[in-house]
Amino acid sequence: MGKTNIVLTGFMYAGKTTVGGLLAAMTGKRLIDTDTLVERDAGKSVSEIFAEDGEGRFRKLEREAVARAAAAPDQVIALGGGAVIDPGNVDRLKANGVLYYLKIDSDEVARRSANSPGRPLLEGKDAAQTRRLLESREEYYLRAADVIVEAAGREPADLAEEIDRDFNRRKTDGQGEVRGG
Repeated sequence: MGKTNIVLTGFMYAGKTTVGGLLAAMTGKRLIDTDTLVERDAGKSVSEIFAEDGEGRFRKLEREAVARAAAAPDQVIALGGGAVIDPGNVDRLKANGVLYYLKIDSDEVARRSANSPGRPLLEGKDAAQTRRLLESREEYYLRAADVIVEAAGREPADLAEEIDRDFNRRKTDGQGEVRGG
């Protein structure tokens, strides 16, 4: 069987959940947001998990959420910004999914985050610190990605359409395997 999941990765504020919702509506696939799964499992917000239990606990819950999401077919999976740092997460997701990296720069992160708190790894950070965090994750995003999608300054609907077109081009060949990547 070919890969049936569309997986969205990228830094905070890249638009993974927004684009994921549009893709789910376009494709009829179910949207799974791994941060939402973590919050449901923990009974508290990501910010509360970080504050009360620490990043290590969050990453453990995230691994469990990713494993569940990756195991089911025909989904759009919106990952938390740091999920691809764990190579086990990437391996599980690639088994049944095509990974799309929604690439933005730190200036775009600053614009999008200006009036939207609630990202514990960005709270209290200045532009230089945000840029360093983004740069420290860039190699993981690039290594995990099957496709890089430039997302800065673009409308979510345009991104969703581009990803849908690409995913459809990669649909199964006669052997049932995804082409390209």
